[in-house]
Amino acid sequence: MASVSFFITKKKLDKKGRAQIMLQCVHEKERFRIYTGEKIEPKYWSYSKKNPIKPSYNDDGTLSLYLQKLDKKITNLVRDSKAEGKFLSVEMIKASLQEEPEEVKESSFFPLFDQFIASSAATRTAGTIKNYKNSLHYFKEFSKAKKFDFQFEAINMAFYNKFITYLIKDVGLSNNTVGRNIKVLKTFLNWATDNGYNSNLDYKKFKMLQEPSETIYLTDKELKTLYKLQISNPAADRARDLFCFGCFTGLRFSDVATLSRANISDDEIRIRTQKTKDILSIPLLPQAKAILEKYDYNMPVLSNQKLNKHLKNLGEKAGIKEDVNIQKYRGAERIDEKTPKYKLLTTHTARRTFITLSLEKGIRQEVVMSITGHKNFRTFSAYVKIVDKVKKQELFKAWK
Repeated sequence: MASVSFFITKKKLDKKGRAQIMLQCVHEKERFRIYTGEKIEPKYWSYSKKNPIKPSYNDDGTLSLYLQKLDKKITNLVRDSKAEGKFLSVEMIKASLQEEPEEVKESSFFPLFDQFIASSAATRTAGTIKNYKNSLHYFKEFSKAKKFDFQFEAINMAFYNKFITYLIKDVGLSNNTVGRNIKVLKTFLNWATDNGYNSNLDYKKFKMLQEPSETIYLTDKELKTLYKLQISNPAADRARDLFCFGCFTGLRFSDVATLSRANISDDEIRIRTQKTKDILSIPLLPQAKAILEKYDYNMPVLSNQKLNKHLKNLGEKAGIKEDVNIQKYRGAERIDEKTPKYKLLTTHTARRTFITLSLEKGIRQEVVMSITGHKNFRTFSAYVKIVDKVKKQELFKAWK
């Protein structure tokens, strides 16, 4: 026989201080939870299985009768199917509750994930939203391949281990890409928990796989070559200028694209960054100023995808062909690949180039961090390691 109980979600109350009343059904060791469509002030909730509504709640017993009706409907459905020898799953029970309001549909995983993406669009960068959508694709593919029903209650360590194995063995993703998908999942589940849709906190134990990755940047010589490269294609020329401007300022591409004359004063850029909302003051180098003047302080706009495609072609023309050893891990398997440097150029390479070259030229770490807006030395320390490696190479080259 199915077991039915009711509980309230106090994580997020409405404007009247009311909590959602949820129904939980356990049948054949499986369970589901749905929103009943009703709300109540927590002070009137008794937590009694027999009668969860306190007598002091004055609604002539209407709410209690409604909850009893839901309970009885499920009980009768299970009894009838048993008497008739018919199979009955929790999904069939859930589908039988025809009186559920529209909000019930929004309490399931995938519709809620769409809602999560939509609500994040105003506060997250385009790159972050793209990561969210990519992860949603993997969740749906996993659901199809492994016949996994994405219910919040089912997202536990057993799911985590199966999902990790699927991404590594079946899809062939590297550990870092797997870790990025787990990070997105945890971000969504935090959102769902904060908004009262989820009460299962097993996901807090999920670990994000992460391996050190090769950080690509241009050397001083490579940057100068690219900056002075003669380009006949107007679109490619704009792409080169946008990239080099990032190399001379340390700005993210999302901030370069929004720059205007209003951000420039006394050979200094003052801008509130889109990603962190920090206000940065960046000295305007002559090379960066020349690029601004070329476009009359209205920087051209290119999509990330088109810009990255142009960068690879420009890098090849500029002779940035040094082989870079890329080391990845897929589970415990180590994969080494040699790739020409120009094939690895992206918009973010510009920011890495600014930081690394600034450190190589002797600028103090705290000064570079104040320009780029880094607050955490842990994320910044990767650049320091690169510079130390360069120093070691130069010293041995000079003294060999």
